[in-house]
Amino acid sequence: MYNLKKIKKNAVRYVTGLDFAKGYVLALAMVVPLYLTNLFDLLPIGVAMALGVLMVAPSDVAGNLRHRLLGMLCAALLGILGTLLGGYSQEFLWLNLLVVFIFVFAVSLLSVYGFRASLVTFTGLIAIVLSYANLGDIAIWLHTIYIGLGSLWYIGLSSLFLYLRPNKHTELLLGETAKLTGDFLILRGKLLSKKNNREQLKEEQFKLQVSINEKHEDLREALLSSRKESGVSNSSRRKLLIFIDLVDLLELVVAHPINYQYIDEIEEEEPSMITKYQELIFEMSQQLFHISEVFIDNSKITSSTNVSQSYKEIESFLQEEKSSTLNSDRFLFLQNMFDFEMKQIEKINSIERVLKNIHQRNKIKIQPKAEIQQFITPIDYSFRNLIQQLSLNSPIFRHALRLALLMILGVLIGSYFQVQNSYWILLTLIVILRPSYGLTKQRSKHRIIGTFIGGAVAFIIILFVQHPLVYMILGVICLILAFSMIQKNYVGAAAFITLNVVFIYALLQPNVLNVIQYRVIDTIIGSGLAFFGNFILWPSWESSFYKKNVVDALEANINYLKEIDHFYHTKGNLPNSYKVARKKAFIAMGNLSATFQRMAQEPKSKRKAYRRLYKYNVFNYTFLSSLASLGTFIRNHKTTQASHSFETYINHIENNLRQTINRIEHKNPQQQITSTEDLKKASAFLENETIRLNSQYLKKENLKHKEELQSHRKEAQLITEQLKWLYEISLNLKKIPKNKKT
Repeated sequence: MYNLKKIKKNAVRYVTGLDFAKGYVLALAMVVPLYLTNLFDLLPIGVAMALGVLMVAPSDVAGNLRHRLLGMLCAALLGILGTLLGGYSQEFLWLNLLVVFIFVFAVSLLSVYGFRASLVTFTGLIAIVLSYANLGDIAIWLHTIYIGLGSLWYIGLSSLFLYLRPNKHTELLLGETAKLTGDFLILRGKLLSKKNNREQLKEEQFKLQVSINEKHEDLREALLSSRKESGVSNSSRRKLLIFIDLVDLLELVVAHPINYQYIDEIEEEEPSMITKYQELIFEMSQQLFHISEVFIDNSKITSSTNVSQSYKEIESFLQEEKSSTLNSDRFLFLQNMFDFEMKQIEKINSIERVLKNIHQRNKIKIQPKAEIQQFITPIDYSFRNLIQQLSLNSPIFRHALRLALLMILGVLIGSYFQVQNSYWILLTLIVILRPSYGLTKQRSKHRIIGTFIGGAVAFIIILFVQHPLVYMILGVICLILAFSMIQKNYVGAAAFITLNVVFIYALLQPNVLNVIQYRVIDTIIGSGLAFFGNFILWPSWESSFYKKNVVDALEANINYLKEIDHFYHTKGNLPNSYKVARKKAFIAMGNLSATFQRMAQEPKSKRKAYRRLYKYNVFNYTFLSSLASLGTFIRNHKTTQASHSFETYINHIENNLRQTINRIEHKNPQQQITSTEDLKKASAFLENETIRLNSQYLKKENLKHKEELQSHRKEAQLITEQLKWLYEISLNLKKIPKNKKT
């Protein structure tokens, strides 16, 4: 019964979601001109317009409205240019090969301008490939004009649908971010028990961190860039507040001070204590899942009493254990851990409060537009950025050169062997080939599996059904399903695209079984070219490029450390520079994790720095987690004046990170600190201060003074622990061997 409910909920979510809506708009935009032109015996015009729709649709990416419109218009222009060049050069093979090489290479280089640009360039690649299909019995220039009209028709129709559902994309992003943050919480809860595989859980954390960072960047563009240009509604202000709370919540989750040695010792003595913490974390994740459903499914927000019940149990347990056998350090550790949980609960409750009043008309104050702009990650659209890619040291340059050569090879194979519908080989190439080996391998496998599934299902349907109307209806349905799955389920998308192609050909020619056969063969040829081309032609192995991401992560952590140090000294309101440094540190860590994941997908013989990158990844993540813990505590507690010993530790930690960067970049190390004598004195001072505060706390009987001392004890314990831990991690980073094979 539960599975049926879940299936039903997922089905409803899919049909009412944005992906299905985009598939529906695409199908509608293609079918309408085909149907109307067929009525007046002008089908070639309808075919050209449908191709224009197909070309420009991939560039329809939600986000900044101005960027969206400019992106689709640029895609339409590239589609027109690709169709003209491909169509007029086909009469002479060698001229055609030269045109294809230059066009594909130049267009592929434009992907340096980011994700949206890469989808715009995909339109140009589709255009030059479809120029080989010879669809439509009209002059090339006229065919191209109608392709342009079809592109404009799709831009207008999709903009109309966006106008009718302007907030759906943002709500979906917020829902997905809440869901991923809940998943992240579950992993943190599982890490508390040594019974679980912690190494595996940490790797899952790295992957999840990358996904969450991507959602955060999408939300920054959706919520902040639109506000920067056109102001913001009260509803959007509240969504922005929810996003800010989700970002702060992630920092709190990452900052969760987990000392596994303490945790394991406590689990041995008091297993129920760890279980209580896990139950609290899992209940918080359930709250986030519910918040996700509110955004995605338009459910009604409800509050749960399970979280308050769980934290009250821990609170009462800690009260009882104040004078128990637990030593003071471990008790303070558990108390600090509980404080972090309480802060997370406050953030989740804050999100729920905003959600309950999301459509209220009263105004909420948020930061000025000029300050908001700092949080948007800019893209360098300068020509200089493009010129800098003209080197074999650039993965994008290698990818562009590789794709251009493989396209020529695909054209030659189709021409020499007289392959029917040889453009399918080229289409497979541009869809599958990616700069990284791992993603190309994955997409090749998914494309072949999907094509086989689609071909098999099409064969069975055509064997038992011979009715043109059925083929038309199924063709449209498959088109909608294919394009609604293309981002998240490539196997399914490939299967439905194959079904769509087969049903279209079934309407045009009798021997449709040959179409299935050629479709499968061409897909295998295209996938093979993509896979082996990525392995042989200027491969971009991560071992050659990973150092930049390591250095970026270290630099971002240094800046974040400086901001924490500055805020600890100055107190007051949290400056934007702190938040920007935090954002950059999390993004840099996500990029480093993504690099490690790509290397993990490469052949073992090519993972020359796998263990080394793994260490950088783990230590950087642990360092960032400890930094977030330190920063979060200082932000959320009334703290004492920063001591000279604190500054000594900060200087040594930064010095170790600087030396690590110098070693990676093969620079002469500039050791500003050569002696550790001052560090030993700082360590002794902090430890003695903790002992002094503990001793005073036990002697005091006045409740007010006792509470004040308790606050100072917590500060001393956490600050000392985190400083020592940060220093130890910085030393470990510095000690990672230079040998690439480690």
